[in-house]
Amino acid sequence: MMLSVPLRAYAVDEQESSSVFSEQLDDILSDYDIGTSSDEITALSFGSFSKAITAKVKESEGSPFRLLGTILLVTLLSALLKNAGSAAFKCSADIYGMVCVLTAVTVVSPQLFAAFSQSVEAVTVSGGFISVFIPVFSGATAASGHITSAAAYDVAVLAASELIVQLVSGFLMPVLSAAVMLSVTGSVFSRNDMSGVVQLLKKLITWAMTITMTVFTGFVTLKCSLAGKTDGAATKAARFVISGSVPVVGGAVSDAYAAVRSSFDLIRGTVGTAGCIAVLLIILPPVIQLMLFRFVMWIGSAAAELFDAEHIKKLLSSFDSSLAIAQSVLVCYGVMFVLCTGILIQTAGG
Repeated sequence: MMLSVPLRAYAVDEQESSSVFSEQLDDILSDYDIGTSSDEITALSFGSFSKAITAKVKESEGSPFRLLGTILLVTLLSALLKNAGSAAFKCSADIYGMVCVLTAVTVVSPQLFAAFSQSVEAVTVSGGFISVFIPVFSGATAASGHITSAAAYDVAVLAASELIVQLVSGFLMPVLSAAVMLSVTGSVFSRNDMSGVVQLLKKLITWAMTITMTVFTGFVTLKCSLAGKTDGAATKAARFVISGSVPVVGGAVSDAYAAVRSSFDLIRGTVGTAGCIAVLLIILPPVIQLMLFRFVMWIGSAAAELFDAEHIKKLLSSFDSSLAIAQSVLVCYGVMFVLCTGILIQTAGG
């Protein structure tokens, strides 16, 4: 006689789960003015992504190339006044140089501080986005069976993001303002050269950010790799138990479990990719704008050296160091998040 035991089976609606995560992600993207949905983000081609970044750069305040024309005009005027002053009186050449430096500061500093403010705002907005995105992504990761990996990523990346946002909000603008003031002082008063101090600030912050990001990314890689192995072992044990404990259809149930888990892996990968692209859409425009301003400073510094306008050259070189500080902070923050998210997608994909 065969004993029949009725079993109740439940099916997971993949489409419903996917729509839930997509709706949550769409709400986050809408709150932070990304201007596109999660499905549109994941379907973006490189050309469309480049167009979106270019459009955001054009919307930014300030025109680097218009500023370049003004700087070249001030440099040429400085060279003419210096030659005219040195021909008449030796001491007047330095006075004309100081006047031209102050003129250049008046022209450059408003756009410079506007670029700094946009950089701080980009970090703040990215931090806010990351703080609400990580729970959604970690939830999708946990739903796919990678609970340990999700916990390690959630704690580490969220804590690092909040720490960076607080440091940038509290200290970046004062540091950049101090660097600009030192640049002006060292350019106006040639005997008090402050370019070395500005270079020291640049190297300290750049190296500190690079080393910290490298160590942190390596730490997250190790944690996620170990957690991924733990989750993988737990998944294999669960499939073995299901296959052995359910009579007749145990193998089919185990395969169904694997198929459901794979569908959640796909959802997790989609959510993670959309989050990375969204952060890049926030951070890349100010990074590119800072790069354009640095390009203007390089050309202006070369022109000042060509026309023997030493005061202008020192000023623009120091301004370039200040821009490099802001750029390194943005790049390190964005790269840290993208790498850590990509590492979790990769290590938890097995």
